[in-house]
Amino acid sequence: MAEHAHQLAAILFADIVGYTAMMQEDEDAAVEKVNRFREILEEMASELNGKIIQYYGDGSLLLFQSSTDAVEFAKLIQDYLQESPKVPVRIGIHMGDVLLQKGNVFGDVVNIAARIQAQAPPGGIYVSEIVYRNIANKKEMDAVFVKEEALKNVKDPVRIYEVLTENSQALSAAQPVRKAPVKNSAPANSIAVLPFSNMSSDPEQEYFSDGLTEDIITQLSKIKALKVISRTSVMQYKKNPRTIREIGSELGVSTILEGSVQRSSDQVRITAQLINAATDEHLWADSYDRPATDIFSIQREVAMSIASVLNTRMSKNEAQSLESTPTANLQAYDYYLRGRFLVEKRNKTDVLLARDLFQQAVQVDKSFANAYSGLADTYLLSSYRGYDEPGIMLPLAKKHIDTALALDPSSGEIYASLGYWYHQTFDWKSAELTYRKAIRLNPNQSNVYLWLAILLEAKDERDEAAATYDKGNEVNPLWDYLLQNKINALVNSNRQEEAITLQKHLIEKAAHDTNLRKSRYSELSRLYWHCGNQVEAIAAAVRAGNQGLIQFYRDGNNSILLAEVEEYFHKQQKSGDYISPLWMGLAYAKAGAREKALACFNNAIAAKEPAITLLLIRQYDFLNFKYLNLVQVTRKIKQLVKF
Repeated sequence: MAEHAHQLAAILFADIVGYTAMMQEDEDAAVEKVNRFREILEEMASELNGKIIQYYGDGSLLLFQSSTDAVEFAKLIQDYLQESPKVPVRIGIHMGDVLLQKGNVFGDVVNIAARIQAQAPPGGIYVSEIVYRNIANKKEMDAVFVKEEALKNVKDPVRIYEVLTENSQALSAAQPVRKAPVKNSAPANSIAVLPFSNMSSDPEQEYFSDGLTEDIITQLSKIKALKVISRTSVMQYKKNPRTIREIGSELGVSTILEGSVQRSSDQVRITAQLINAATDEHLWADSYDRPATDIFSIQREVAMSIASVLNTRMSKNEAQSLESTPTANLQAYDYYLRGRFLVEKRNKTDVLLARDLFQQAVQVDKSFANAYSGLADTYLLSSYRGYDEPGIMLPLAKKHIDTALALDPSSGEIYASLGYWYHQTFDWKSAELTYRKAIRLNPNQSNVYLWLAILLEAKDERDEAAATYDKGNEVNPLWDYLLQNKINALVNSNRQEEAITLQKHLIEKAAHDTNLRKSRYSELSRLYWHCGNQVEAIAAAVRAGNQGLIQFYRDGNNSILLAEVEEYFHKQQKSGDYISPLWMGLAYAKAGAREKALACFNNAIAAKEPAITLLLIRQYDFLNFKYLNLVQVTRKIKQLVKF
């Protein structure tokens, strides 16, 4: 083990009450009591995964992996010490992050546990609120609220609870448990799961920590009473850390779950803690040292603990859904996590690598529905984004969707894939119905809101499309791709000022990425140009360093823009990669090469490229284009679509 390391732990202080007076009255009896006290501690600690860190005179400091173990230990100790010779001991327990260094333990947790212990009566067990929440639903671990106390050298008042034993002295004075009032405009049942930290020595295990994060999000999303922020928004905090309060404000949530995972061979160690986003108060925490095969049980336990802390009721179907495990084969799950880690990057190379991993997963476990769904998504992405021929990709996607649905007919994620397949095969009536079913099964799928909004906007149902974008934005407030599509929708609804404000927000988000920031200034420049503001368009293009746009705005010359597009596709042709007529046409349209773009669009219609329906939505970033230029194209597209 390293010389120093951080970990989540429960700290227990136990102290003999009145020991000095005992020594003065009967030294031999006092020594007998302290020896008995230590013997019992040493005997019981190892039984409950505890570690004695330090003795100090008549007291002791112990460390436990969980609140449950610490409280169970405390109750057993107090029971034993009631026997003759009776030893009056008071105990205090708190939980949080500690620093272990050369056999010692450091941190605020230690100080708070000591202060709580000093408040307890002889024979009593006092615990902090985070410990209380961890044991709230455990059998034979009842507790009552005692008081809120300002402890020495502790910034905020601490709510203290007493664990009930047969010898509890505070039973008659106990106050009913009340939750501390929290001022927060976010819904009380809203939560964001931050990316779990990879504490493994191997950085290649990043896919595993990211996969755990997403799986816990998925588990929580099964509880419909919870508002759960989607993966895309929370993953941004891996590179751009913020304080808990800032994250809560940005995402519009009242609680934050954060944690870490360490994987070593066939074992995993996972810590998790739930924090009030407005106050930084720890509401719940736990740690799990288990075989890797228990990973799904851990995910389920975390989800159920959070639901309990947030007083969320679950239906019978939701509880059963949490009990289900996607696969019994850990190797298949590992392939699946690696594949999902790559497919989220969306570029062609990683999508192909992900496809190979999903195929390995289903070869190992032919009943793994999620792996078939992931495999289908790689074909759907390749089709829509122009990475490969849709005529080859779409039948393969449907084959795997059918297999996945046969294995798990109640999965919202699989219905999302089916809806996307209908969308790409121009059966929009079925696509809309299937998207809505996917949302009913899992209302926290921001990608489905996006696809549905694009479909509705293309049908010219602008108000409903705007409402759908807003719902997706609630679930995934920081997803740039959704925001970019929303900007286009705002422009088409004559809400240009809102669109410009939102684009500026995207620029601010890219403060630490120079290339992305320049790209977004280029988009702002095109937005200003579309709105007829040449001065601001040029100013934004200058900030982007985009000489092609500057030249076009000043004298209508698109030669630089056109040269960039043709150079890119020339390289594509030399590589032998499939080139999508639709995506080539979009590039030409953005470069102001209208005739080349129209020729590509007609080729894309003939090839029935799925993404051709994007042209049913007016695009503000086309140059040298007017709506009338696309009338014939849009008529042909509408003939493909089953509305």
